[in-house]
This record gives sequence, C-alpha cells and structure tokens, in this order.
Amino acid sequence: MSATQALQHINILVDNLEEGVAFYRDVVGLTLDDTPALDFPAQFFKLANGAQIHMNEFAETRPFRAHFCLVVDDFNSVFRRLDAAGAIDIEPWGKGRRLPSGSMQMFARDPSGNLLEIASLRDSELDADVASNSALELTEGNELFVSGRNDQRRGTD
Repeated sequence: MSATQALQHINILVDNLEEGVAFYRDVVGLTLDDTPALDFPAQFFKLANGAQIHMNEFAETRPFRAHFCLVVDDFNSVFRRLDAAGAIDIEPWGKGRRLPSGSMQMFARDPSGNLLEIASLRDSELDADVASNSALELTEGNELFVSGRNDQRRGTD
C-alpha cells in the first residue's frame, strides 16, 4: 500500500458561483487561485502547502453532516464574520467548543448548504465577545460531540 503524502484539493458544489465565491473569499477569508477555463462555472481557492478548494457550480443535494475543516489563524475574526452572515450551524455537530487538543471547533453552512468546520490553531485565545456568544459552549464536558448512539466502532487494519 502506498502512503498518502498530502491532500491536493477538495471539491465543493455550489448552486450559484458568485454567491459561493463571495462567501469563501469575503466571509471565510480565502484567497482566489488560478482557475483553468472549464466548460462550467468554477473558481479555485488557495490553501496552505499548495492545497486548493475547487468550487464548481452544479445544483445537487447537500449532505447534513459531511464536511471539511479549515484551520484558520484568526478564529475570532472568522467567527464574527460567519456570525454576522448568519452562517453558523449548530444542528449537525452541536455548539462550537474547545477540543481536547486545545483547538476551537465550530461549523457553518455556505449559501449552497455545504457544511464546513472552522478550527483554530491550538490554544488560541478567544476574545470576550466571541467566548460569550451563544453558538459556543465552553463548559467542561463539552469537549467532544455526543450523538447518543453509544456505538464506538473504529476502522481496523
């Protein structure tokens, strides 16, 4: 078996390219990347280490819990922009929380319904206004999502 070296890109589908670009550029804070001439509306975004998000305009049904995660260097600012946009979604995975690793975690939906997770760098400090937001629950015991399924299976070799 060969070893995976890196994630090169993820692909997300949006209903409206212009809305999607505005959300990921202006609200999430991503940088546009060179995009090849395709026969459908598309825009690529730059991520660290050469990875990309490939956004394509195709109207399709979106899953409820499936998501991808972006680690951001300024969790407070991204949180505020997502909150102002009304994009924070606590339904699939609960309120935002500080994970046992020390990273903050929260979830949001883009205008087409794609779910994305936003994570902070480890042990990033929260500004008071962000820490007190009702979309976060920073109490002890809320470090991991609890589904109530009590099924702790893991993949095996």
